[in-house]
Amino acid sequence: MTGPKIDYYFSILSPWTYIGDTRFQDIAKRTGAAVTYHPLSSPDLFPATGGQLLKDRAQHRKDYRMAELQRWKDHLGIPLNLNPAHFPVPEPPASKLILAVQEDGNDAGPLLSAILKAVWVDEKNASDPDILIALANDCGLDGNAMMTASGDASFDQAFSSCTQNAIAAGVFGYPSYIFNSELFWGQDRLDFLERALGLS
Repeated sequence: MTGPKIDYYFSILSPWTYIGDTRFQDIAKRTGAAVTYHPLSSPDLFPATGGQLLKDRAQHRKDYRMAELQRWKDHLGIPLNLNPAHFPVPEPPASKLILAVQEDGNDAGPLLSAILKAVWVDEKNASDPDILIALANDCGLDGNAMMTASGDASFDQAFSSCTQNAIAAGVFGYPSYIFNSELFWGQDRLDFLERALGLS
């Protein structure tokens, strides 16, 4: 019997993806879920779905975002640098690496978790190829081979397609999870995803 299938939509730079990732990975493990990873391009997703990039938001919204990040950091007791040294940086290098790892038949989950931690805890630049190679190696992958593979033009198209397909599926923010055609937006909706999976 195969486990449930979950589509996981995220940005490799999203603090909300980082905050929810450990809990989501635990849910996937407990259910034996087959997870498909969909890295998204923020500059393409938000304008197409009525949102705004962080830099374009009103200061009120920026201030509240910081307050909420601090609340979730304290609530979950997790390390989180609210002002990471390398944010924002270009999303494509890490996103395409995740797609290349997945295309090669590997579980991209550990690499995604490592990249998120690198940004939000360890003050690392997630667009630096050397850092990405090292993170992939730490996950038991051939970092050099995967980084080289991700440079193929096909992954430029794959990354673009991830975002366009996400928009077509009704995704407008991240992290988002789709199970049985039902969309769950936000790490604060993981309880509802658990319920849909029969875990609570």
